[in-house]
Amino acid sequence: MEKIIYSKSLKAKITLERNFMMESYQTLMDVINTRENVQLVSSFYKDRVTNGKNKVALIKGFKKNLVVYFALNPEKINEKYGITDVSDTKSYAKYPTKLIIVTKKDLKNAIRLMERALDKASLTEITEAEYIDYNELYPVKTFEELVEMGLIKKHVRYYDDNIDNNYDVTEFKPNHVVEVKPNPVKAVENQPVIEMVNVRLKVMIKGKMTDKLFLFTNFYNWSEKHALELEKKEDYFVINAKFPKNYNLEFKISFTNDWSGVEKGIFKEEIKNHSYYLDKDLEIEDIIYNWRDK
Repeated sequence: MEKIIYSKSLKAKITLERNFMMESYQTLMDVINTRENVQLVSSFYKDRVTNGKNKVALIKGFKKNLVVYFALNPEKINEKYGITDVSDTKSYAKYPTKLIIVTKKDLKNAIRLMERALDKASLTEITEAEYIDYNELYPVKTFEELVEMGLIKKHVRYYDDNIDNNYDVTEFKPNHVVEVKPNPVKAVENQPVIEMVNVRLKVMIKGKMTDKLFLFTNFYNWSEKHALELEKKEDYFVINAKFPKNYNLEFKISFTNDWSGVEKGIFKEEIKNHSYYLDKDLEIEDIIYNWRDK
């Protein structure tokens, strides 16, 4: 059976999401364009801001938000900025201060940090900077048009989807894929095979990092016994799981394998369950803002 996966470039995400993501990008570019000899190198997933060998920042997209990695020492930045120290991640060793831009306050903090990073890279201000309208530079396009332009890449993967009539999703393997395990209950003759869909969940944490994350779902009746551990990958977490097609999946994330460390909202408020109707394979990106125990 084939599974189709789409990879969105930074430009595609900005084009599709627009609104606050576009506003954030426009604002940061306005700051960057006020500096002389600044270099902006765009690749599929990110923009790199430099002054020759002097690093400034990396700009990426996650969910509906910009994520900026600054070439600044996170130990010298006040906690009020809401940054994440990613200096232990090899890929970001030269850009160890991460900020996810979710609110207007985050955007103001990103401006301040960008200015500090530009100063650190010895980039002087220009008297009259050229204004670039990124709404015009990245005009509205459909998903299909962005695929044709190569800004969204289509990948086709093939896998064996043979499953028994009776199943129980209980086995959690080291590769962090929830496999379908035969149920010991005797199969009923002519019972229809239940079709499964693949769910890939990527999670980023805003602020202080944690070492582990666990997934609680209504599929397991919110049981702590069946909490699924996510795999830590660089500065995010990921899990691949299979659930029945046309199932209304609900879930929450915790940094503990019980409910004591469950996620909370931007203002540390209780939040509703994440909810997705699984009529096809799905990739989900989620941002965690606060925890019950922190």
